[in-house]
Amino acid sequence: MAEKQQFPSLTLEGNIDKGSFFRFAVYDSLIRKKGWRSPLLFALIMSAFAAVCFMGRGTHEQAGLIGGVLLGIGLLLPLIWFGMFFASVSRQAKLNGLSPEKSQYTVILSPEKIHVTKGKESADFAWDKVHMAVRANGCLYLYVSPVQAFLLPDCAESGKAWEMLRTRLGPARVQDRVH
Repeated sequence: MAEKQQFPSLTLEGNIDKGSFFRFAVYDSLIRKKGWRSPLLFALIMSAFAAVCFMGRGTHEQAGLIGGVLLGIGLLLPLIWFGMFFASVSRQAKLNGLSPEKSQYTVILSPEKIHVTKGKESADFAWDKVHMAVRANGCLYLYVSPVQAFLLPDCAESGKAWEMLRTRLGPARVQDRVH
């Protein structure tokens, strides 16, 4: 495991804009959780059924029509699913009033723990319990558990925060997605 060098405490504001939230949602749902697999599998299965129907066009009445319906459903439903996903992300961003001028929460990375404050609520997370950290273009995703992440948009302290996260979490629990 990585050597635990001492870092000074860092305070980061979660000033999340709609673009950062959208990129996070795409990463978390479609890439990290592999949410693209089910719609793709559905499209492939329906396309295979459609191909079987198209092959029987000469011998079976209505085979072409059934094949066209299956192909249409196989392509249209995944498109609808992705459209609903993106609309939901947009709706969540609007409901949460995301703006780079408005802080959603404050994250303090200290040598002992991670402290998060949102309004009157606060929580502490031990470094050894943190699930992972991801550096993406313009934002850090700090997963304190597999289902809870804090977004830390680029700021003056982002480089120091990333070095602290890399050192504290070790290579197995960090992911650099900056290209």
